[in-house]
This record gives sequence, structure tokens and C-alpha cells, in this order.
Amino acid sequence: MLDDLQFGVFGPLTVRRNGHVTEIPQAKHRIVLAALLLRANRAVTQEELIQHLWGDEPPLTARKTLQGYIARLRKVLGPDAVVSRSSGYAIDVDSDRLDLGRFERLLAQAHGAGDAGERARLFRAALDETGGIPLVDIPSENLQQGDGAALLERWLNATEHWADAEMAVGRHAEVLPRLKALVSEHPFRESALSRLMKALYGAGRQADALATYQEARQLLDRELGVDPGEELRGAHQHILGGLQGGQQRPERDVSEPARTGPAHSAPLFSLPPSLAEFARPRLEADIVRRLLQDPAPAPASGPRPQPAGPHPKTLTLHGGAGVGKTTMAVRVAHAVSEHFPDGRLYVELEGDAGPRAAGDVLRELVCALGVQPAAVPEEPASLLALYRGLLAHRRILIVLDGAANEAQVRPLLPSSDTCAALVTSVAMLPTLGGTEHVRLGLLNPAEAADILGRMIGPERVRAEPEAARELIERCGALPLAVRIVGARLLERPHWQLAQMSERLRLEARRLDELTVGELSVRDSLALSYRGVGGPERRAFRLLSLLEMPSFPVRVAAAALGLPADRTEECLEWLTARHLLEADFVAGSGVRYSFHPLVRLYARERTFDEDSVHSRHETVRNALRAWYDSPARPPAPARTTPPGLGPTLLGNPAPPVALSTV
Repeated sequence: MLDDLQFGVFGPLTVRRNGHVTEIPQAKHRIVLAALLLRANRAVTQEELIQHLWGDEPPLTARKTLQGYIARLRKVLGPDAVVSRSSGYAIDVDSDRLDLGRFERLLAQAHGAGDAGERARLFRAALDETGGIPLVDIPSENLQQGDGAALLERWLNATEHWADAEMAVGRHAEVLPRLKALVSEHPFRESALSRLMKALYGAGRQADALATYQEARQLLDRELGVDPGEELRGAHQHILGGLQGGQQRPERDVSEPARTGPAHSAPLFSLPPSLAEFARPRLEADIVRRLLQDPAPAPASGPRPQPAGPHPKTLTLHGGAGVGKTTMAVRVAHAVSEHFPDGRLYVELEGDAGPRAAGDVLRELVCALGVQPAAVPEEPASLLALYRGLLAHRRILIVLDGAANEAQVRPLLPSSDTCAALVTSVAMLPTLGGTEHVRLGLLNPAEAADILGRMIGPERVRAEPEAARELIERCGALPLAVRIVGARLLERPHWQLAQMSERLRLEARRLDELTVGELSVRDSLALSYRGVGGPERRAFRLLSLLEMPSFPVRVAAAALGLPADRTEECLEWLTARHLLEADFVAGSGVRYSFHPLVRLYARERTFDEDSVHSRHETVRNALRAWYDSPARPPAPARTTPPGLGPTLLGNPAPPVALSTV
């Protein structure tokens, strides 16, 4: 048994070891693990796994590739995690360590309970073990339509049985949020519709109950060409019979909020203002095109409503500190506003104390969508279901600014194909499925001059073209730095551009000059610096002492006194956070470099945090590694700043110079 592991198949596939999340980033690996967990303690044949992985067109090497996937899972989970059986593979796990096992155990207890209140408690406990619908991040049509579809049906039935038990003891209002979410996700499920009508009627909302029936009848006729079934008609007749029989209207439950359904909601808007002076037209047009795609075809299982116009998606903007991710996201959100007439919502994911919990952000979004704070569910599954239900069939854009990682973002992404999300993050978030990634880089000279001209007036830029070029160069073409310089020149119309450029000439004062109001290049870089671990911070600080355009792993490893593989991990982590740039150089391999302003910040940190001895040791070790190499390649010099596109290598620069003072 895998005593230190916990597995979850509801919501996104999750693995936790001793309470800590273990990432399974590869989609194929997740498919295999999900298939084994759905039949925990039973064998799944190789043929079934191959079908789940590749459908009817497996590669010739399918069995060998599958064996590789199994080996990788054993490496991540433990050598005994996946066992080989004569007929295939299995994962042996105690039912209490799998959310599906706990769900089914509680479900069986609920069906056997005689008291309605006890049934409601047990059904509720079973649903609490789930994180919503199963297998949401498993890209296998075969698995979704087989074992996944069967599990989804059990989950839907459990939700409906829970609603029946709650209504049997008079708690009609309590079931409304989850039933609304269920109907929004499954608009043709008549069993859920009939229960929603009964709950509305029992909560004193007869008109809403009858309106729900009429909306369902019209939808079934328009999309499927059928009339409501017996269960739905029966619920309708029950409500009409109660009203015609003169039954007293039930008192409205004070815990039930006023109706906040999409049909009567005003458009929602919480975007910050769009900053016209920071436009990057060509880049913005490309991002808008990527965000708005052609409509997706209807699924083979049956028709579904298709929104008019482009089909939105999720798009992440990632890049280093100060490249303008938030500004770009807000400008794009304003540019596509006509495609999202029901609302454009903006929320910050970074709080004063660090990354905000996804549940806290969900509560903020649900309240922004019209739910009263007192009516927001406490349990995560109900909260997520309510959020997705509120977005269903509405055209809303969600801007999620400053994401820390994929786990924070996944619950916040709309599941409705009528909605879209724009996410900004320093890192790429590569395991966020169904997402297109756009890296924002530095400004090219024309963009920088154009932005500067819009801020201070084009005539000032035209009057001093050489000073403007030098000023942009000393800003490192970083959008935030150009914005700060523009703001300082705007409030000082008597300054010449050459005067501002001269103030930036001394590197020791440059970061002091690149601050105005609440904007600061130093503070922006500090956020990224705080986001990496201790070893990476040390590498970031000490490697800034190398006065060379770029350096290979072997020089960095020697400078830091670390093994090459550990050094490479540090460098790649820093590159992922955009604190370093990486380029492949023919004949030299991967080489790493600093943006000029990032290097200045790193040096400030090393002089503040590292001893003189550590700095001197770094220099000596780097020199020794460089000159002891029998065939050292020259250090290539960039001819374009990092982030503008492919790095072009010019004539060899002097081998190395180092700074320790």
C-alpha cells in the first residue's frame, strides 16, 4: 500500500505525498494514472491503456512507450506504486487514500440510511470528498466517455439524491446554489431541472420555478426538437396544482439571497482604466487574435448552444518584472469588450502577504457576479460549482493578474465556452492545460520612442533624437523603466532628454533614478527575487559579479562551488522567473545572461547580503574555471537586448572581467 500518498480523481487529478502536492505535468502520464485510479486495486489491460492514450490510431511503438510511462510513474510515485499483473497494470491503494474510494463508501452509507436528515448528511459528506466533476484535466476522449462518464453519472446522481434528502427535511434554499450550477453545466438534464423547480417552489419562489420550466421547455424544443419528459412535466403539474389548490405560499428562507441569475443581471465591470500612452498596437492585435478564435464545432454526442462570434479561450501573458503584463492585459480586455457584453472582471492574485488562496479569489468573483456574501457556500466544491454555474451561458471575460502557479489559477478558469480568461504571470505556467502562452519581452526602439513621445510629446523626442536613443538604451528597453522616465520628464518640462540620460549614466545611481510615485524598477524586481528559493537567490546575486555578456553552466558551477547539475537547475529556475536570459550558442551550448537593470539589482543584493570573502571566492573560482579550460570558447556578446527575439552574436568579446567591489 502507498501509505504516504493521497490521490484525487475529482476535479483536476491530484497526487499528494505527506500533504504536499506531487506534480504529474505530462498529460499522457496523467491519463495512465487516472485510468488506473478509476479501477483502483483492479488490473487495467495494456490494450485499454493504449486505447485511452491514442484512441484508434496508436503508434507502432505503443507498448514500449506505455512501458516508459509506467516507469516514469514509478519513479515519481515510488517503485511499488504501479504493479504489473498478467493482464496489465494496477495501482493498489487503500480506499481512504483515494477520494473516489471515500466517495463511494459514504454513498453506500447514505443509500442505506433510513432517516432523511442522516441521508442528507452522508450525501453531503460524500460530495465534500470530491472537488467537482471528475477528470477535468485528463485529455482522453476514450477515458472520458468510458469509465469517466460512468463516474460523472454517479456524481450527478449523488448530487440529486442529496438535494432530495435536504428538501425532505425542509432545506430547499440550501440546495439552490448547487442545483443551479448543475443545471447550468447540464442544461438538458431533466432530473436536475425538476429538482431545481421543486427547490425554488419550496423556497417560496413559485414564479421562478414556473419560469424555469418554460425556459427548459423552449430549450428542449429549440435544440433537440422534443417536449419535456414525464419527470419534468410532473414537477410542473405539482407546482400548478399547489397554486391552484390555494396552498399557502411558503415563507421565503432568509438565508436565500435575492435572485442573481444571468437573465436579469446588469453588465459587470471592474477593469482598471486602459493606459493609452502605453499602446503596442501590433502586439496587442496579435494577442486579441489569439484570444478570440473561431467557434468550436458541436460535440458528437449532441447539439449544444453556440455563441455568436468568435470562440474565446484562456491566454496567459508571461514575462519578467516590468515588461508591462498587467498594462497589456487590461488594454486587451478593453479592446475585446464588445465580445463580452455580460461583463469584464479583474482580480489581483497577489496579496500583501503573498499569493492569495484560490478559495478567497473565488469568493470575491462570486460576489462580483451578484451573490450576497452571506449566501456564498463555505465548502470548496459548492463554491466552485456556483462560480461555474454563474458563468455558464454568459459572455464574461475574467482577468487574473499576477498568478503564482497553476494550482492557484485552475479553479478560477471559466468552464463555459462562452467565457474567456486572461492570466498574467512571471512564469509560463506550462502545465495549465487548454491555454495559449504569450511571452512579453522588451520594447524595440520604435515602440520605446513612440511610448516616450506619447507621454512627453513627440516634439521633445524629435528635438533630441540621439539623447532619446541613449535614454532608451540606459532604460534597457524595459517598458516600466521607459514609463518612469517619461513620467519624470512629464512633470519636469524644463528638463532636456540629455539631462535625464546623464542622470542614468552612472550605474550606481541608475535604479535610484528609475522610480517615480508608486512605480519603481527596484521594487518590481524585488517581487521576482522574493519568489525564488535560497539557493537560486544566492546564484542570482553572486553571478552578477561576472563582467561578461554571457556565461555557460561550467563557469557558473565553478563560481558557485556547486555540482554542474545543481547549478543548471538553479539557472533554469532563474530563467523561468525571467531573472536570467538563456540562449543556445552553436559550439558553446546554452549560455545565460543578465538584463542590464536586473544585473544592477542583483549586485545591490550581493553587496548587501554576501560577505566580501564570498564575493572574492566567486571571482577566483570563475577565473580558474575559465582559464583552466583547455578549449574555452570566447564569450559571445549580444547585439540585441534580451527579449526582442533571437539573439544575434557579434564579434568575440574579451574573455571575462569580474567585479567584486
